[in-house]
Amino acid sequence: MEDIKKVPIEEEIKSAYIDYAMSVIAGRAIPDVRDGLKPVQRRILFAMYELGLLPNKPYKKSARVVGETLGKFHPHGDTSVYDALVRMAQDFTMRYPLIDGQGNFGSIDGDPQAAMRYTEARLTKLAVEMLEDIDKNTVDMVPNFDSSLEEPTVLPSKFPNLICNGTSGIAVGLATSIPPHNFTEVAEALKYLAQFPDATVEELCQFIKGPDFPTGGIITNSHEEIIDIYKTARGSITIKGKARIEKLPGNRQRVVIYEIPYQVNKVELIKRIAELVRTGKEKGISDLRDESDRTGIRIVIELKRDADPEKVLKKLYKSTPLEKSFPVNFTVLVDKQPKVLSLKEILQEFIKHRLEVITRRTLFDLEKAENRLHIVEGLIVALENADKVIDIVRSSKDTSQARELLTTRYNLTETQANAILDMRLARFTALETTKLKEEKKELEAQIENYKKILSTEEEKIKVFIQEMDEMLSKYSDERKTTIAVEKELTFKEYFMFAIMSSGKVYNHKVDENTDKSEILQKIINDISLNSVEGKKIVSIQEVESSKPVAFFTKEGKADWSLVIDLPKGEGKLKIDSEIVGTIYQGEGEENRVFLITKKGIIKRMFDEDIFYKSHKHTVMPLNEGDELAVAIADQNPSYIGIYTKNADLLLFERNEVRVTGDKAKGVEGIDLDPNDEVAGSFLIDGHNYILIATSKGYMKLVEKSEFPIKKRGQKGLMAVKLNKDDYVVSMIPVDIGEDVLVQTKHGKLLKIKVDPSIIPIGKRTSTGENKFNFEADSIVKVLKLPKFQEIGNDS
Repeated sequence: MEDIKKVPIEEEIKSAYIDYAMSVIAGRAIPDVRDGLKPVQRRILFAMYELGLLPNKPYKKSARVVGETLGKFHPHGDTSVYDALVRMAQDFTMRYPLIDGQGNFGSIDGDPQAAMRYTEARLTKLAVEMLEDIDKNTVDMVPNFDSSLEEPTVLPSKFPNLICNGTSGIAVGLATSIPPHNFTEVAEALKYLAQFPDATVEELCQFIKGPDFPTGGIITNSHEEIIDIYKTARGSITIKGKARIEKLPGNRQRVVIYEIPYQVNKVELIKRIAELVRTGKEKGISDLRDESDRTGIRIVIELKRDADPEKVLKKLYKSTPLEKSFPVNFTVLVDKQPKVLSLKEILQEFIKHRLEVITRRTLFDLEKAENRLHIVEGLIVALENADKVIDIVRSSKDTSQARELLTTRYNLTETQANAILDMRLARFTALETTKLKEEKKELEAQIENYKKILSTEEEKIKVFIQEMDEMLSKYSDERKTTIAVEKELTFKEYFMFAIMSSGKVYNHKVDENTDKSEILQKIINDISLNSVEGKKIVSIQEVESSKPVAFFTKEGKADWSLVIDLPKGEGKLKIDSEIVGTIYQGEGEENRVFLITKKGIIKRMFDEDIFYKSHKHTVMPLNEGDELAVAIADQNPSYIGIYTKNADLLLFERNEVRVTGDKAKGVEGIDLDPNDEVAGSFLIDGHNYILIATSKGYMKLVEKSEFPIKKRGQKGLMAVKLNKDDYVVSMIPVDIGEDVLVQTKHGKLLKIKVDPSIIPIGKRTSTGENKFNFEADSIVKVLKLPKFQEIGNDS
């Protein structure tokens, strides 16, 4: 019987507790600084990779993945494995999901996921990036729980998962809470730090503005507070949900919440708002409903007529989870030991890991290339001495003798001789020799490159930066969470968007940090790249997000949408007809709109007869053979101008057209000549010139004074002398120094400054100057570019 060692119970408990604590810290709760994964997450991803569940392959049952993970790598409860798998698939939990789930994986309302037998899963492209090169000896492999297989201690992780996806966990005496961040910002910071290792946290924060949560929201911490959190690795991020105030007919208003703070349960938030109303703590709310769908969050709060919407919102932020704090604690495992690291140190550890992966991968590739070159050189020797080699093989009594003769006769190694003996006779051709010499050349170039990478740290850093650039080209995206400049929010957002006659939309958010000229240029470039012949730009404008925008079609119908609900980036409206005009509510004096048809009929109406009615409703009843040509907001000018394709222009007082309802047909606006039609219209007051452009490229400026004010329904005056087969495309009131955009039939977009040295001043009866000398191309539209407004102003 072995001697029993007596140990004081307090020492044994202390030792066992420390062992247990370290097991929890290293084995469950705290992520590795290199790949940002806990063991269960790493094992799930590796098991899926081993199963071949790649993004281009079919899904497999989640139960199969859980079983594979349990049976091979993680001998714990199946619930814990499935919960970890589900979390990695939730786009409201992970900023960049690592698992592509099919089926019910839970919801932001707190609904549980379906059982694992009902759901299916496969890896996302980013997960594959984390596993890439794992078969090239890039990371250490260790025996699994029963030593029957090997599993990785860490993933190669080309994607900086820890800082981009964040993590949270509670261990024994330790906790970690790392918020997610935007990959584009993190990648740029990593590239900078790799080149300038002495960079400060302040310098890195030029790239990383702050956390970026998958559910969006607004961070109200100051820039200095965020920098301090990144330096000390501890602190608290305050997130507010995003809301907008919508104005309704009859002086009614409502608040719409469309983004909620990270990890807030939407159902619980709505219950809390309802509780405020029920207990009388908030008396300005008349109705509350959840209109959220698969396109996003939409919590509608109807207000009483006398309620102040901004006061209601401030109460919601104060008394509900619409505003919450996210604790920050950068505790991670470094060499299996828990450490608290600053933002810079976390990024440094990732760079260090990637440089090690690059080194080990390059050594693997170098060895493989050198081995292959060694064989290729032997095969070339054999093919260059084909007859003698064949004779040696034929005269040998066995393979062993043939191998020995080949190695001594041609100074070959045993490996090379074996490769020659394994060759098929069909490869003893001249063409095969040429192919092998080309392969040798390629292998020598590869080996030289691998040795160059291994020669210095700078070369490895170049590879790292190149990899980050490749990742950026594939996965770069915009921030979802806004960083507020000030604590007091205006609840207003702005978008710059262009609408095409085809219904295509180019829509980009602008804020106080946005270079609006860059956004405008991007929109212009996108329109030019995606140009479709015959499709014109209807408008380019910058509008507050809560404004409704109306779209008018040539059939005299209107549809409308809130700016915030328009497709983001590049998209298409659900309108099948040609769009001839757009306006947004409140753009004109007393919210009035002018509609003009091709046959010269004009109508003036209130925009409340357009907005908030049924979609795609008729606003301009048309006579047979007529169609709507113009829709413009009544912006309180003195005069309105109607111009025709055959170059007539009529100016008259806008008040000559009285306001009518949506059923009215309108009155005669201009007396047209036979075979002429309305080409466009404009409102004019203080402008000095009218810019006139024709399809064949003739342009000029005419002084406004050359067009006397006439009466509605009269004939217009000639505005330009047209050449044969030419016609007017645009007339615009302008002043010197403004910018206009010229659109051509074949998709060219030309930005031109209104300047007499560029566009000549001429009489109304002159032809103007041909600025473009088109042959196959022609002008289809000239429009004035928007004047930018200050963010936060009501102007």
